[in-house]
Amino acid sequence: MEDAIQQESAIRRAGIERRAVENLTWAILFLGVATVLLSMWNVWSIFGLITGPVMHLGLTTTIISLAFLRRNPTRLRASWILLVQGLAYASLIFIFVNQTEILVKLGFASDVQIFFLFTMMVVTFYYSWIMFGPVFAVTAGLFALYTYGGNASWLPDLLRTADSTFSRATSLLAFQAVGGSIINFSFTFLFMLLVMGALLQSSGGIGFIWSISRGITRRVAGGPGLVAVLSSSTVATFTGGGAANAGITGVVTIPMMKRAGYTAEKAAGIEAVASVAGGITPPILGAAAFIMADFVGKTYLDIVVITAVPAVLFYLGLATYIIFAAQRDRINMKVADELPTLNRRDLLVQMAQMMIPLGVLLGFLMNRLSIQLAIFWTILTILALWGIIYLLARAGVLPYQEEWKNTRLNLVRASILAAGIAMAAATLDVMLSAITQTGLGLRVASQMADWGQGSIILTLIIAVVASYFLGLGLPPLPVYVITAVLLAPALVRLDADLMVANYVMYYTALVFPNINPPVASTVLVTAQMAGANYLRASIEATKYAGGAMYLPFLLFFGPELLLVDGFSAQFFHIFTLVAFALVVGQAGLAGYFGVRQSLWIRAIAMTAPVLTFLYLWSRDPVWEIATIAAILAVFAYGLLPGLFRKLRRPAASVGGGSS
Repeated sequence: MEDAIQQESAIRRAGIERRAVENLTWAILFLGVATVLLSMWNVWSIFGLITGPVMHLGLTTTIISLAFLRRNPTRLRASWILLVQGLAYASLIFIFVNQTEILVKLGFASDVQIFFLFTMMVVTFYYSWIMFGPVFAVTAGLFALYTYGGNASWLPDLLRTADSTFSRATSLLAFQAVGGSIINFSFTFLFMLLVMGALLQSSGGIGFIWSISRGITRRVAGGPGLVAVLSSSTVATFTGGGAANAGITGVVTIPMMKRAGYTAEKAAGIEAVASVAGGITPPILGAAAFIMADFVGKTYLDIVVITAVPAVLFYLGLATYIIFAAQRDRINMKVADELPTLNRRDLLVQMAQMMIPLGVLLGFLMNRLSIQLAIFWTILTILALWGIIYLLARAGVLPYQEEWKNTRLNLVRASILAAGIAMAAATLDVMLSAITQTGLGLRVASQMADWGQGSIILTLIIAVVASYFLGLGLPPLPVYVITAVLLAPALVRLDADLMVANYVMYYTALVFPNINPPVASTVLVTAQMAGANYLRASIEATKYAGGAMYLPFLLFFGPELLLVDGFSAQFFHIFTLVAFALVVGQAGLAGYFGVRQSLWIRAIAMTAPVLTFLYLWSRDPVWEIATIAAILAVFAYGLLPGLFRKLRRPAASVGGGSS
């Protein structure tokens, strides 16, 4: 009897929890829509001094509180997050009401202002902790503490700052959490951008992506792996890439690759690399791209054009390794039976839902209109298409779109992610304020130049390694911001182009930590999905992304690839050389190009990217000739194997006669 009562009580509690989760989900959806409407309203209306970001933070902190409670809706968690949210509301309301006075007295705030500003800064750090883990929040706290105590006598001269009062430091630091440039990005367009991606994801366009991928890869070696590359990278352009994207496409691509003959580790590695690549692929880049545009003084359209060439080279290296490895391992090429099929009518409908909104987005950008306006009209276009298709479905002309069923879940996920980015933005603004107040950026840039001993190569290596190690504990967005502010100036001081230095920091922040051990956060997700050993999967991911490891150095010393001189003859010269070098380098890494390669030809192949780097660094034609010779040797070995066999036979007979 007692067991039955306990069982009934457990069932009742489970039902209450399910209803609570359902209600919280609807609340998050409502707040997400409200946040988008606020940003859309800002397209046509001008808010007060910091009214928009303050309202934006009020909505996004609430979304995170509800998401925190939604994970495990207990009374204790509800009481705690209610207290934190109450502090956030109190601080934001005070800042909203007194924003003019706070701005007038910035740096000389009253005690009451200091209390609420400091409280809001701490709350922001805590919400960042919830979304991104303790490392990011603790790092931000250390930057703030450095602002307060940077004048300590025990600090080395390099780090010691001028004296500052607590009230002045807090006023300048904490105000940035509500009035900084990055939180303004989140308010004006970043939240809308992520919701736009969720709408595209729910529009049914992914079926169009599967169909195109199947058509392109069905007759190519390594077809299942290439399907993963095409589909994952395309979807990642509007989901933000990384682990979030792997959860969407990996459920199809990973089992497909395993059935084709890929090991679980290789399947996980390919999916991880393809998903990460979405963050560097235009037209919809990650949040860091918008910040980079602001840092280097370029429009977002300029960034879209500039990042296109590195993305092509990235995919070229990844695709060629997949093809060569598949030919070597005799991976099954058939993918037609593995992917969902669409009839012509459904394919056209899904293509329209994908391509028309992207066309609107690109059209606005190409006409040099603001990214905020472009996203606004793209969202309206998606909704208008949905309305038309819905009416046609009601009339029996078209079927209902199955993907619409996932709209609520996709919007909730996007709202939570976008709210997390808002917290990251506010936290990063505080960190940037700390760097500015203390002069840390100038000190680090000067010290890096000293460590590099005036060598731009050594300084570049230090910057890339530092970016990688920062990425072991921080998300890509703060890694890029920190390295762009602290490390890129050291490269610029050694005559590097500002755009090139920032792009290298952007690229390494997004790519290196996500696929390379020991952390490899995206591989962690794909390895779990594939049932693979995490460490071996991350090693496989590094192999598949071998060409990507060369790219920061090739781009840095080959700025033509970032279109610093436009599409000049020199650009096509450098692009062709780098492309062939990457293909040959990937062939050497796979040990296959037409035929299995011998040890010495693999060594020659893998030196081709290194020789290309030496040429780009020195611009000495000797290194270019050496690169071309290495490329030709590998092509000849792979395409003319009979010639090499004939050359080996006489050598063997001569050896036999002498013995």
